[in-house]
Amino acid sequence: MLSNADEGERRRLAAIEAAYDPGSKRHLTALGVGRGSRVLIAGAGGGSLVRWAAETVGLSGEVLAVDIDPRFVLPLAEHYPNVRVVQQDVVTQDLPGGGFDAAHARLLLGHLPQREAVLAKLADALRPGGGLLVEDFDWGSYGPAEPNPSAEKAIEAVSDLARSFGFDTAFGRRLPDVMRRAGLVDVDAEGLVLTLRGAAFPLEPMFRQTFDRLLPHLIAGGQMSEDDAAALHQRFDDPEYDMCTQTLMSVWGRRPA
Repeated sequence: MLSNADEGERRRLAAIEAAYDPGSKRHLTALGVGRGSRVLIAGAGGGSLVRWAAETVGLSGEVLAVDIDPRFVLPLAEHYPNVRVVQQDVVTQDLPGGGFDAAHARLLLGHLPQREAVLAKLADALRPGGGLLVEDFDWGSYGPAEPNPSAEKAIEAVSDLARSFGFDTAFGRRLPDVMRRAGLVDVDAEGLVLTLRGAAFPLEPMFRQTFDRLLPHLIAGGQMSEDDAAALHQRFDDPEYDMCTQTLMSVWGRRPA
């Protein structure tokens, strides 16, 4: 039985998957993921892309799922004979194996101080001609759809705190250059901004839980009052309140053949 914390984390991951899996699958397919492919999923999260990749590559292919907390993907290795799950810290440990046809990391690197070194590891894990898809946020679009000083203040406080914790809030826009410097070629990118409309929005669990995790730090640091926090919670529940998300930058490239 899952604990309340597990259930909350599963809901958060499921929200991310519902919002962003369609684009990730489209880009991975364009990179050539298909029958017989060997695919590396770094930061496997809730496992939806691992499941999709396992079914896409078939028994002649292989899917390696790497995560520092693989609790939600471990059952997939029992269900799919072509899936291997490895618990690993991608910062301190080398990736197991190489020669992959494709590798993917979504919302994994932006909060890591060693983000560029980890991206280089992913690039090195590819076979010549293999494709890497990295997806991460650029925070420039994050804010209310209409001018709202209190909401803008709250989002600025959240962004400042995220940066103090090591997030690179501009990493998404920098990704194409980072990938080229990692030696990848044919680099291209696409950005996706969604509109959060209160509790009706699929990503609402992710935004609410992230905010609730940061809230004690924001109040303790004087960046937000309890009244400000209550007002922001009301906006999460308001189906008429529109807020733009961060831009998910999907950036892909290939290891030279």
